[in-house]
Amino acid sequence: MKPGKLKRNKDSILLIEDDIHYANLEKQILEENFDFRIVVRSGKAEVKKSDIAKAALIIVDFNLPDTTGEELVKEIRQQTDVPILVVTGNRELEIAINTLKTGATDFLMKSPQTLILLPNVVERSIRDYETQNLLKEKELKKERFNAQIETLRQVLTTLAHYINNSTTTIYGYAQLCQQDKSDKDRVEKLIQVSIKETQRITFVLQELENFVNNLELRTTSYLNIPDAMFAIESRINEKIKKFIEEMESKERKERKKRGNDEIET
Repeated sequence: MKPGKLKRNKDSILLIEDDIHYANLEKQILEENFDFRIVVRSGKAEVKKSDIAKAALIIVDFNLPDTTGEELVKEIRQQTDVPILVVTGNRELEIAINTLKTGATDFLMKSPQTLILLPNVVERSIRDYETQNLLKEKELKKERFNAQIETLRQVLTTLAHYINNSTTTIYGYAQLCQQDKSDKDRVEKLIQVSIKETQRITFVLQELENFVNNLELRTTSYLNIPDAMFAIESRINEKIKKFIEEMESKERKERKKRGNDEIET
């Protein structure tokens, strides 16, 4: 089996075994069946963090001189989720089985048959691990896709709200003007409202275009849609506020100018 299908940094099998002769036998068998580097350590004290980080699978002898297999499995599980195989003798069988509850993937009893079974157990454990990771990845992609769809839905709902408010306001003033076309103040108000609300709609449509072009499907958490924050809404509000301030400033200047013209007249 080639290690390329796992993450690139997972290029070895870590073998923790204090019996040097048994460790050499395991190492030879693993090298004959796999393309992984085989890293041998005789106990907990020799194991480096980098050994664990680079391991695609870890084999632990249950009865080590400086710790128990159970304790070592617990510590390893805090650093990696790769398969851990525990090798044990008859006397520790029941205890070794309990290590499955603390994080071990499988266990083998030390016997002449163990070395024969080892390649198959290792390959099956790695394949199962890869399959589980693929399923998790597919599920995560599905959740992200659903989150993006929900984000898009909420953004479009926000945009529709702004546009609807503007068109409703314009329509309402137009209806009033239609009732009395001679009311100049009302007509002037309709003109100002139409300009302001049309500009508001333009802002909204520009933000929609930016959103599509930049694919801004961003949320604070893909897995927590109710807490999603959309930058698009704040940008629209800022631009509308700025536009209204500019319009009001322009209107004040025009009123002031008209007042000065009337005084001169």
